[in-house]
Amino acid sequence: MKEIREYLNEKINQSIIKITDYKNICEIRLRVNNPLIVNMTDEEMVIKDCIVSETDIKEIFNNITEYSAYAYEYSIKNGYLTLEGGHRAGFGGEVVYENEKIVRIKNIRFLNIRVSHSVQECGGKIADKLLNGQGVSDTLIISPPGLGKTTLLRDLVRIFSTELGGTSISVIDERNEIAASCRGVPSIDLGIRTDVISNCTKDEGIRMAVRALAPKIIAVDEIGSNEDIEALLFAKQSGVSVIATIHGESIEDAKEKLGQAMDKLFKKKVIIRGKGEYICY
Repeated sequence: MKEIREYLNEKINQSIIKITDYKNICEIRLRVNNPLIVNMTDEEMVIKDCIVSETDIKEIFNNITEYSAYAYEYSIKNGYLTLEGGHRAGFGGEVVYENEKIVRIKNIRFLNIRVSHSVQECGGKIADKLLNGQGVSDTLIISPPGLGKTTLLRDLVRIFSTELGGTSISVIDERNEIAASCRGVPSIDLGIRTDVISNCTKDEGIRMAVRALAPKIIAVDEIGSNEDIEALLFAKQSGVSVIATIHGESIEDAKEKLGQAMDKLFKKKVIIRGKGEYICY
């Protein structure tokens, strides 16, 4: 919370400081002309005596962007910005289109600051099951939203990067959720043999990594498009192992999205049934 408080203005900080259980803060939500809301691990706190103004949001936005919004234009037009410590600020306002593409968001009047809670060692339960005689098996992690598939992917990368000598891993971090890089430097430990390509599409990042970084493993979050599949097949044909995640509750759900490519791409499937509850096939 120390990093986050540095971005907040005095008024919001004075309200936040009343909450003593910082470690359970998950989100700080600011909506213009509405009360400040702090979401904890297991409860919502509506701070009725703190009404968020346009000035509050402008001040905090300027702190987050260091008064240089143009320097963060790519992330802002995608609706978010990663902060030091792996935290994330999400923006809501008026979307501006040019030639059917989003070019910026203006009149930002809504902010959601999500507090990062990196969980290490969750991957230790299944890491050994994903190894084969030649390295890491091509693995698909299947999970509904909110059960920790990105957290598991992140920790598996850290484990393999740290423990497998001679391995090089490329993380393709399209929305900057895996490494939570700030100015290109990961805020989260991904091990000593990991390279990160962030803020680009998965398919472009995968091809870039294969051609430029010579990885033995590529890790990517939330696949599903035809472009993703083609890029992963390209990586496979280049001799690179793949670890990926996808939304779903079962192998059948994943196969419906990936079709025949699923069996071509992945030897192992991990299904997340609950927090820390994994089934490996």
